[in-house]
Amino acid sequence: MNAGAGPAPSVSRRLLGLLLLPLALLLGIGVFIDYRTGSASIRAAYDRALHEMALAVAAHLHDADSDGRIDADLPPQAVAVLRADSVDAIYFVVRAADGHVISGDGDLLPAADAQHEFSDGLFRGETIRLVTHATRIGHTEVTITIAETTRKRAAAIRNILATIVLTDIVQLGGTLLLVWIGVRYGVRPLRALGEQIAQRSARDLAPLDRAQVPSEVRPLVHTLNALFETVRDNARAQQQFLADAAHQLRTPLSGIIAQLDLLARESGDNALAARLRALHEGTQRLAHTANQLLALARSERSATTHDDFHVVDLEALATDAVAQYLDRSLLARIDLGAETAPARTVGSAWLLRELLGNLVDNALTYTPPGGRVTVRSGVDGAVRFIEVEDDGPGIPLAERGRVRERFRRLPGSPGNGCGLGLAIVDEIAHAHEATFSIEDGAGGRGTRVRVEFR
Repeated sequence: MNAGAGPAPSVSRRLLGLLLLPLALLLGIGVFIDYRTGSASIRAAYDRALHEMALAVAAHLHDADSDGRIDADLPPQAVAVLRADSVDAIYFVVRAADGHVISGDGDLLPAADAQHEFSDGLFRGETIRLVTHATRIGHTEVTITIAETTRKRAAAIRNILATIVLTDIVQLGGTLLLVWIGVRYGVRPLRALGEQIAQRSARDLAPLDRAQVPSEVRPLVHTLNALFETVRDNARAQQQFLADAAHQLRTPLSGIIAQLDLLARESGDNALAARLRALHEGTQRLAHTANQLLALARSERSATTHDDFHVVDLEALATDAVAQYLDRSLLARIDLGAETAPARTVGSAWLLRELLGNLVDNALTYTPPGGRVTVRSGVDGAVRFIEVEDDGPGIPLAERGRVRERFRRLPGSPGNGCGLGLAIVDEIAHAHEATFSIEDGAGGRGTRVRVEFR
């Protein structure tokens, strides 16, 4: 993994990020439109009230003597009712056509540039909204002007703006929540696909199920399945090549070893016999190294697939290993035995047989004559295990990590090994996702190698 790489991008976050800006823009546009519409309705309502006041004042005007002199029948109580308002101040004036003030606030004038019946202005230091209503009383033209400060209007517009913004924000939050829920539900098949891949082991190359995969992701799944098939075919080809190579190497090498052994025995020349025996030992080392290298290559996880893994009887493997090496242990005067209990795991039978063979081979190689080697299998809680214990010289604690390395041998080690035995065991254990440990034997003597399967 790249150390400088940031967190993996999220489809959910990306979709929410792409939707947030357009939704916020729509929110702003909606607030603006609602504000303009709401404020226009409020102004229209207040303007109608002003106009009704002007009509009410006009109803109290009359020309009693028909002489053109207009009388305003506005008693103080009527004027008080007209001006009654707990928030705004209300002013009015009634003028004749010649500008004569008939009644009201004489300093109230319509806006000089007013082109309409309603206009805005400034009166006594405050912003006002006024209406100018022209009418005829008898044969006389009069103008009625009603003005009102704009405190109620401003407060109402602020309230409607706050209500609109709050409502739209709640709607935006609800929309984003629904989008988030929808996105999470929509990407659930992707999460299921990711979990399906994550739960697989490195050797499981079976095709992914496309039944529940969305159509947008099916090309990706198809590509992955094609890749799995290619890797699976390569692993099988590698297995076949290694099997063929092992057969092609073992057969001629075995023949050469047998012929050299026969020549050394039949040779009457001691010098020639010594050379033939040296050549025989060298060829045996070559055959052993070739076999170990092939076993190491076959044990790598890239060379195994899920098809190679089945239920394996560990007890049977332990018993077979003891039987296979019994003759060698008798010749070396080593007590080789088994302490087994029923145990099963999922794995590759031939790989586990190779693993156990290398452990027994190592134990017999390092255990002196008269020693003891024990092969065990069983179940310890939820763990199935196989182990090989000997009472040989043991492996120093500082070397237990190094002996897992390829071509690593302890100084002064007996035999003609190539240092691949425990490396093969480690590789096979990793292929089975098992734990491989090296510990002291009973009483602190020798070595106990244990492989645990979960």
